[in-house]
Amino acid sequence: MTRPYLPPVGDDEAATGGAALRRIRKSRKLTLDQLSQLTGIPTSSLSRIENTRLRLTVDKMHLLAKALDVPVERLLGDAPGEAEDASAGSGRGGPPPPASGAARLTVDRAPERRPERFCDAMVHYLFGSDERRALDCGHFHFQPVSVWESEFVRHPGEKVVYVIKGTAVAYVEGQEPVLLEEGDAMHMDSSAWHSVVAVNQPAEVLVTYFHGGGRGYDAFESRAFSREAWAAFPLVSDE
Repeated sequence: MTRPYLPPVGDDEAATGGAALRRIRKSRKLTLDQLSQLTGIPTSSLSRIENTRLRLTVDKMHLLAKALDVPVERLLGDAPGEAEDASAGSGRGGPPPPASGAARLTVDRAPERRPERFCDAMVHYLFGSDERRALDCGHFHFQPVSVWESEFVRHPGEKVVYVIKGTAVAYVEGQEPVLLEEGDAMHMDSSAWHSVVAVNQPAEVLVTYFHGGGRGYDAFESRAFSREAWAAFPLVSDE
């Protein structure tokens, strides 16, 4: 099903994306017919979108953004960068570059992710690898296997495990196994050996972990455990 873009309350011309589309299209010196040929969207629909009589759908936004060679966010209204299109040819140029202390912002697009496979899991790492970043996130799909066939890991920092779908069991050094069902979340010290495995059927899990960047990013260890070796860890007392 196509998901519509719903502008905020107080809808106006800019909020629908129509005004932004018209400005960017004209800055590219494209007619409605030419843009229609590039996107496959009927000229009549494009005209209605530009005149705010038809809302943009997410699918159409991606088609238009690709054809116009702009980030899809530029079609949402008066976003940063639109001034560059509006002032094209005026000699004023675009907006000034952000200050050196501006906050970082990264968007990770789902179609651009490539899965990595290891042991019992397939994972899509969000935002790629960057040792400067102190936080990492992975979207895991676990197959049901014995924990003794899985990979145990440890690294500096903290970790949050959230079960999106299915049921999983978390084995954490010094702790009793923890059953995690759909919607459950677990926070832990990730410097302890740990592994998460699916139960009976595949499980989908979101894992976010803070390692502090730098050396913390590199200090990632993995190994397998036998039942006997795991049982040698003393349980942490609740007292």
